[in-house]
Amino acid sequence: MGNVSSYLGHRLFESGVKRKREFILEDNETDLDIPKRRRLKSTTKHIYDTLFVNGQGSDITIKALGQEWRLHKMYISQSAYFACMFNGSWKESDESVINIDIVDPNIDVDALNITLGSFYNDNVLIRPTQVVSILAAARLLQLEDLIQQCESIMKDSISATTVCKYYMGATMYGALDVESQCLQWLQRNLLSLREIDLLKDISCELMEKIVGSPNLCVLQVELDVYTLVKKWLYLQLFPDFEGDMTSLSEQMGYFKGLAEGKENHYFLMTKEGRKYISVFRQVRFHHIINDMQSVKTLYADHIVSPEWLQPYFTYQWNKMLAVDQGLDKGPQQLSEEEFNKTAMRCGRILQKNGKYCWRWTGYSYGFDLLIILTKRGFVFKRNTQSQPYNGSVSLQPTRRIFYKFSVMSLDKNGMVTYSKSTPIHRLRFVPDEDIPILTLEEAATFPLHICFNVVYVTPCESVPLPTLPTLTNEDWDKIDDIQGVPSSSVHLDPTLNPESLLSNSSAE
Repeated sequence: MGNVSSYLGHRLFESGVKRKREFILEDNETDLDIPKRRRLKSTTKHIYDTLFVNGQGSDITIKALGQEWRLHKMYISQSAYFACMFNGSWKESDESVINIDIVDPNIDVDALNITLGSFYNDNVLIRPTQVVSILAAARLLQLEDLIQQCESIMKDSISATTVCKYYMGATMYGALDVESQCLQWLQRNLLSLREIDLLKDISCELMEKIVGSPNLCVLQVELDVYTLVKKWLYLQLFPDFEGDMTSLSEQMGYFKGLAEGKENHYFLMTKEGRKYISVFRQVRFHHIINDMQSVKTLYADHIVSPEWLQPYFTYQWNKMLAVDQGLDKGPQQLSEEEFNKTAMRCGRILQKNGKYCWRWTGYSYGFDLLIILTKRGFVFKRNTQSQPYNGSVSLQPTRRIFYKFSVMSLDKNGMVTYSKSTPIHRLRFVPDEDIPILTLEEAATFPLHICFNVVYVTPCESVPLPTLPTLTNEDWDKIDDIQGVPSSSVHLDPTLNPESLLSNSSAE
């Protein structure tokens, strides 16, 4: 039997034909064929047990991670790693014992054993808990079939408990499709989940990508993005925190507490906080300061300096004046890049089918946009006089917006079961006009996740979109000099501290 096995393996390797992982019964096959196929599977198991597990007829020994495997050159030469080693001018080509120094901490004995065993048995059982380690070993040994199998398993088993580990593994081992799907999963689910452990696992680099994405599914408005980043920041500082999302929310006074008696103290300006600026820079603060209560929250938190927020107020003031004086009726043209960078991000989850009509909070440049769902179809309405509204409303004869509207149904693991989206599109409205936007098919199920990006005003080079500053070492030295100085000793320009103005407005 050993000779037969060796012959089969030799012919397999010489022909270059890949063994199929499963034996599928064709439509024209009879039941008489089934025992033959069962015997073939049994033969495969016999080859695995005899040659790999017991090492019968071995002509090469692999030593790694304190273990050794008695293997066969004709089998393991399916790997480009070993084929190059045995057929080239390397000294290992004539040796019967090969020592492999494995420095990758992701590769353990079990993963290497499964990877080496795959030379003898294509029916490899890979559990999600092992898949990153096996992917690492498969990359080392250059086993493309096993790499593809690992990537397929990873894409099919993304969840709150696996997504960060998969993302890091995919980034490390060049699994670009897995990396992309993990990022998309986080963009879809992160704001709607209440997973403390997931937030702890997200690195600074990954959070920066999530928050900066135009495809981030916002739960309501941009303030929710800021709140999420604030909670994530706290968990980065206190990774041993134990509790649920409610108790985490109760800890958000921590940053304000650090500033007591030090009015010039803002966390991102401290030595401990400055490494997180890159994440907060992705928050679209110009869409947060368009709501009074949100502005109060920003200043009460003492995370972002009022001086750093001042350019956002200037930007919004210029845009508001342009709309109010009829100089800007909305963008005529907008590139995809400009849209993705400047759009207001909104969202909502509709728990059950029915009739809905809502607007998102915040100043929208006099464009009171209502979103209506009725009879499984979405409609946009520019409200001027038909519905009550407490804010200011533009009566311009025409207004334009650019938008993208998406809906999704998700399964319990956050994977998409239904999705439909409009392209980035321009609409022109007259007062109180309603325009159908998107129709739901029967495949859509509730809860239904709504993602809406919209641009109300025209971007222009003369008033560039602001961002949090990038500071030099000299700038940081100046900031360090005033950190910790009592508030009575520091004078802040009142134009950089709108908190006092908000207090006066509330009193009136």
